[in-house]
Amino acid sequence: MHTFKRLAMIADMVIKGEPVADIGADHAWLPIYLIENKITDRVIIGELGDGPYLRSYNALLASSAQNNIDLRQGNGLQILAYGEVKSVVIAGMGGDTIVEILAYDWDKAASFQRLILQPMTKAQVLRQQLARRGWIIEEERLVHENGRFFQIIASRPAQNPYLLTDLELEIGTDILKADDDLKKGFIMRILRKYRRINAQLLNSNPYHNQLLIEDNIRKIKQLEAILDASQS
Repeated sequence: MHTFKRLAMIADMVIKGEPVADIGADHAWLPIYLIENKITDRVIIGELGDGPYLRSYNALLASSAQNNIDLRQGNGLQILAYGEVKSVVIAGMGGDTIVEILAYDWDKAASFQRLILQPMTKAQVLRQQLARRGWIIEEERLVHENGRFFQIIASRPAQNPYLLTDLELEIGTDILKADDDLKKGFIMRILRKYRRINAQLLNSNPYHNQLLIEDNIRKIKQLEAILDASQS
C-alpha cells in the first residue's frame, strides 16, 4: 500500500482491543489492517458519498476481515451511537473539515475516548478548536511518506480550555520538542517557509508589510533557537 507508513502509525494510536470507527475510510485499508493485525476485532466504517462507500464495499468483499467490519453510509459521526466505539479515526481531510465533523455534535464526539485526527491541511485550525474545547492533545506523531510530512494528532475529550502559541498551533507542542530527526526535518521545512515568505515581503513593500515582517522574523528566531538547542 502506498500509504502503509501513515496507516500503520494511525493503527498504532488506537486503543487496542476496543471497537474503532473510521470516518471516511474510502478503500477500507485501515479497517482491514486493524482486523488482519488483530489490533481490534470490530471496526465501523462511515462513508458519506456513493463512490467512497462502493470502494469500501468492494474492498471488504475481497477481504477475510469483512465479517468484523460494519460499513455504514452517512454523514460524519452521525453513523455512530453515543460511546459506541472507544477510538474514532478521521484522517485524510483538511483540518477545517475535521472540525466541521466534530462540531456537528460536540457532545457525541466527546463520548468517544480517543480521537485520532490526521489533517492534510490546516492543522492549526484543528488544534485551535481542540484547545478552545479543552480537549487534551495526548500525542502527536509525524510520518514522512511520498515526499511529504503528515501530522497525526490523538486527542482525548475534556473540558479545560487552554491556549497555544501560533507555532504550537501550526507545528504541535510535541513536534516542537525537536527530539528526533523527523521532527527536526519538519521544523526545518517550516523554517524555510518563513524565510521564503520574509524574503518576498522584503522585496515587495517592506513599509506596508512591517508587521508581517516582524512576526515572521520572530517565528524564524524561535525556530532557529529550537533547532540550535536540539543540537546541544
